[in-house]
Formats: sequence, structure tokens, C-alpha cells
Amino acid sequence: MEYSFLKINIESPFPTTQCGHSCQVEKLFDYHDPLFARVTSFKDEKNWIIHFSFDLLAFDLTHRDELEKYFQGYYKDERIRVITSATHTHYANSVRDPEYVKYLCDLLKRETVKMEYRPIKDVKVSYRKIHSTAIGRSRISGYETNNELLCLLSFYENEDNFLNVVYYNCHPTILQANVPYFSAEYPGYVLAKLEQTYPNTDFTFLQGAAGDISSRFVRDGQDYEALIKLGDRLFEEIVALLKQEAPKHDLVLDYKEKRIEFEHEFTPIDLSKIRADLSERELETIRLGQIERAKLEKKNNEIFGKPIDEALISRLDTGAASIIFFPNEIFSHYINYIDTEKKMLVSYSNGYGPYVLPIDFEYITYEMFTDTLTKKSKEKIIETIQTI
Repeated sequence: MEYSFLKINIESPFPTTQCGHSCQVEKLFDYHDPLFARVTSFKDEKNWIIHFSFDLLAFDLTHRDELEKYFQGYYKDERIRVITSATHTHYANSVRDPEYVKYLCDLLKRETVKMEYRPIKDVKVSYRKIHSTAIGRSRISGYETNNELLCLLSFYENEDNFLNVVYYNCHPTILQANVPYFSAEYPGYVLAKLEQTYPNTDFTFLQGAAGDISSRFVRDGQDYEALIKLGDRLFEEIVALLKQEAPKHDLVLDYKEKRIEFEHEFTPIDLSKIRADLSERELETIRLGQIERAKLEKKNNEIFGKPIDEALISRLDTGAASIIFFPNEIFSHYINYIDTEKKMLVSYSNGYGPYVLPIDFEYITYEMFTDTLTKKSKEKIIETIQTI
């Protein structure tokens, strides 16, 4: 087996807008902290996995497919499978800017083929998880799922920890929507601090099922100092997990993928059901949701694009736990359909699509206005994440 890890700076060499809030219309060129693509790759006789974790809002499926086809052709190797994930920071370069996306894809192709692989043997993997509201919890008044999870997948060679995959499910939206700079938000801050603390260990990040999870009711501010305060909480919990003993399993690479078709419907939403206990911020986002829904119906939404008709769901089994990669902004409720002792559900990966609420969800929220999936499609999602 061989292993390689690479960090690629993905900051745009020209001004772009940010991507994640409708008010982000000004082009910027100031970076508060660096934006990276963290590339983790393993290969054995049967599998060659290349995983990209981007400091971006999202990375479309068409570009993921483009990368996989390119690397298979470059190396002349059909084993290669590309998995793309986004930390979902709302303060990175816009993935709706075609000039930036072309620059990014060209950069990824050019730099990834320079990766140097080293042989590894006797590799073990451990998996740990805790419930954590260090940064976020449900952002919907009166609705709690208690599915805020911090998970850690750690890789060892001869007992030396060489890679840690951090999983957390919370929107990186601590900062105000109109900050005049780009930022990797809390995932970038926490990873940088981990890299400084453990300089001989690689770290990457997976954003979990965070459709309904944010820092809204946890933060006491929306400036970078508030981000540091919450980021430090998560950092301390990760350090505690690293020190915690956990069973080690032999590393295996078992990859599977499935493409499923989505059906959409624009069912009218009964606004008379808006709860009386909502915060002013929630009421404001409901008004914004109505605007975003109208744009989705016209298929010209600058944040979500258009409703996706096909989803690529993939699963990577490591021996200690399996990672299920799903494109949409799926609610944490869907974690209930998997065994979290053995599986992690990742959002914003292998493409990007609007929110997926629970079936028959009764709360009127911003997220409801961009969820256009039929009940049949949601049942298909549940079946797929359970059986893949």
C-alpha cells in the first residue's frame, strides 16, 4: 500500500465574489487566512483513492467527474476513484465564477500529479466519536436532534499517527455574511492549530450532515474573535479525542458508489404555520428563502444553481468506519438512519444540492424553501445510505 498527502493553496489570483450568502456581490482580493485543497490518497493492488477536501462552499459533480477522468487518463489506471468534499465555508472564492472554477480545476490537475507516494505497511485505523456542541447545534427554534457529532478517524503506521480525518457537522457561518475578506472559517482555523500542535501529522476535514446545524445559538459574536473562541473549544475536544484509547483495526480500502436520480416538486408552503417563537433572524431568513425558491423555480439560483437531477453517493470503508459521501445540504436527522458506531454521513461532497429536510417536516424554515425533493426521492436517499 502507498500513501500521499498534499495541501494546495486554492486562492484565486484575481478578484472574485464570495459564495454562500445572497448579499456577497462585491469582488474581493483580501484573504484573512489561506484556502486549501487537502488531498489525501491511498492506493493498493485494487484501489487508488484520491480525496479532495476543499475550503469552498461546494464542488460540482461535473468537475469531480472531470478530475477522475483526467487522472485515470494521465496515469492510465482505471483503479482511480476521486472523492470531492467541501468544508462548506461561506467565505471562499465563488464556485459560481466560471473563470475561477477553470483556474481551480487546472491547478488541481497540475499539482495533484506531483504528489509523491511512500510505501506504508502494517497500517491500523481507529475511530472515535462524541456528541459535541462546541461550535453548533440546531439553528431552528424548538427543533433539536442531538446529532451534533465530532468524529476522528486516525491512521497509524507502527503505532505512529500519520493522518487524522476530522468530522464535524456544523455550518461554517460564525462570521457575518458581509465580512470583507476570504476565510476558511472554523475548519481552517482548527486544522491550522492542529497542524501547529502536531507538525508530523497530516489533518483533513469532513463536513457532516449540517443542513440544520449552525453556530446561531452558540456564538456570542460574529467577528473573527468569536470564531477563535468557538474554534478553540473544538480544538480542545479533538485533542482530548486524540489522547483517548480506541481499538485499532487493519486498514482496508473498499470503495463503492451509486448514482441515483432525484425527482422534484414545488409544493406551495403554508406560511400560516410559521411558529410564533421564531427569532427575528429566523424570520428574516424565511423571507430570504421565499426569494431563493423563486430563483430555483427559474433555475437561475446563484447560490444553489439549479435543483440537481442526479446524485453520486459513495462509500469508503477503512476497516474502522465507513464514510458515506452525499452531495446535498442534508439535515442531521438522516444520521438516525445509519449506525454511527460504524459510519459517518458527509454532506457537500461529490457535487452540491439544496437542503434535504426530513420527510413530512413541520417547521417552516429558510431551508424548507429550497428543499424540492419528493418523498419518493427522500426514501431513496434513506435506502441508499443504509445499504451502500
